[in-house]
Amino acid sequence: MRTWLQNAWSNCSSVILQRSVKFAAGGMISLLAAIAAVAQPASEAGGEANLKLPELSSVRFFGGAIDGHKLLLWGILICILGLIFGLTIYSRLKNMPVQPLDARSC
Repeated sequence: MRTWLQNAWSNCSSVILQRSVKFAAGGMISLLAAIAAVAQPASEAGGEANLKLPELSSVRFFGGAIDGHKLLLWGILICILGLIFGLTIYSRLKNMPVQPLDARSC
């Protein structure tokens, strides 16, 4: 005796197979394009490793008000403060009281 799931699968299996073939073909094309992009000659080596970065303290921002090193440090400080804020809100939210029915589901 066939179940409803087997009946549904037999009707949809050809559609799923066609979609799978299209997906696999698209994946193969993408893979070949990625291989072609990576397989460049070594003489044209570029990328992030060859970037020439200026000395941060010699670059000035905001009309000369702050140098690049201080701006970087201020950005890192703001990120750390955001992390502390997020952890504080998370711990407060986690420690809030919940309804009895909600507590049982965890």
